[in-house]
Amino acid sequence: MLAITDSNNNHAGTIMMWRSVLRNGVKNFHPVYFALVMATGIVSIAFEAMDFPVIARALFALNLVFYPVLCVFLLARILFFLPDLMADLKVFKRTLLFLTFVVGTNTIGMQFILFHQAISLAICLWFIALTGWFVCGYFILSSFIAMREKSLPETVNGPTLLIVVSAVSISLLGINLLSALNLSDSFAYLIAGGFWLLGFVVYVLLITLLICRLFFRRFEWMDWDAPYWISMGTAAILTLAGSEFVMRTHLPPEWAGLREIVLWMTVLIWMIGTMWIPYLLLMDTRKFTRTGISAPIPLWIKICPWLRLGFGKEHHVYDPAAWSRVFPMGMYTAGLLALTNASGYAFLAQIASYWGWFVLFVWLLTVIGMLRSVISLIQRFPP
Repeated sequence: MLAITDSNNNHAGTIMMWRSVLRNGVKNFHPVYFALVMATGIVSIAFEAMDFPVIARALFALNLVFYPVLCVFLLARILFFLPDLMADLKVFKRTLLFLTFVVGTNTIGMQFILFHQAISLAICLWFIALTGWFVCGYFILSSFIAMREKSLPETVNGPTLLIVVSAVSISLLGINLLSALNLSDSFAYLIAGGFWLLGFVVYVLLITLLICRLFFRRFEWMDWDAPYWISMGTAAILTLAGSEFVMRTHLPPEWAGLREIVLWMTVLIWMIGTMWIPYLLLMDTRKFTRTGISAPIPLWIKICPWLRLGFGKEHHVYDPAAWSRVFPMGMYTAGLLALTNASGYAFLAQIASYWGWFVLFVWLLTVIGMLRSVISLIQRFPP
């Protein structure tokens, strides 16, 4: 009888413990986890463009799990922990990360059009993303105005560029929706193009400030983290959206010059994004080969530093921010393939192909790291 009682008490204690874990998970949930949807979605879109439909649809199937689960957590936090959510929205750095919900929603909307021609659902997702963009924009502007302790160059970092990525993602899904609906309304295309142009202008401003911070002020490699990859990813999504605008927009004959201007602007922004890649790879390598490692550096890390995302014991370095690296990588592949079609420069597709397989490899390592983190969390609690 005593053994049965102890067993029941242990079972009840385990249930209470898991309830506490779930409650804290909802209370502390942050939309930054939607970067998982962003990364998986754009890699899926890229591999569809590379003509590997099995891989593309498998990744889409994963996103059909990831996105609803994350939305349930976000909705639960809104319903049960609204004061905590509002507190996050009033902090500039944390408000920026809410934009991952906007980009993630637009990304899966693109997948629904691409794989199932689910235009009505994609329209709903576009309006949800647009609403989220305006809400986040209000809080970002409010918290930025109230923020006085730092100068503008000190404020700009990788996540700041999510302002641009989110605006361009609205343009990107909008252009694809107009094309899927076979609409020839020039005004609607110009509105979608306006979001792209807004993103282009803001990117030039923010990337200038970021360059000043990284190269002309004191910046230690220890401060480097995956979100700085967004500096390239922003240029990549501008490339993708600009290429889609060139290929899909219906404009009157007298506006034909506009398409040419957008194409050359797109080529320029792709070149800027490409110039970031060697620096980003170098900083990643320095980070992975120096952080938490006592000499000598293990051979497997020297061969491929990104293996630390998925493997190793004391060398394992996964955190949720790692998805901020995968999305820009995947976006560069998708953007380059779209630019190939828009410009007719076939040699670009070969570059995209090689880069795309590297991206899939990093995505897989990041997934392994995420699963290891989840398993580690589960193992902390007794059965």
